[in-house]
Amino acid sequence: MITAKGYAAQTAESPLTPWQFERRELGAHDVQIEILYCGVCHTDIHLTRNEWFEGIFPMVPGHEIVGRISALGAHATKFSIGGLGGVSIFKPR
Repeated sequence: MITAKGYAAQTAESPLTPWQFERRELGAHDVQIEILYCGVCHTDIHLTRNEWFEGIFPMVPGHEIVGRISALGAHATKFSIGGLGGVSIFKPR
């Protein structure tokens, strides 16, 4: 498992606080990114407060991630360690 850190809402009523959690091991097609910047927008705040639908808690908001590639799966051949990587994981309905 990979140890990760973030700021999480433990419930819809709680503020964001530091939280440590475990991620699964890197898969063959995965790219691991050391996060340098992450955007938290108004949508994220609505989600942490259950204002649109019931969320899954603890919840780490943020969906616009930029960082340096720190590890590659065996089949992630279009990337290089030390290069920049970005992820947008927001999926509109």
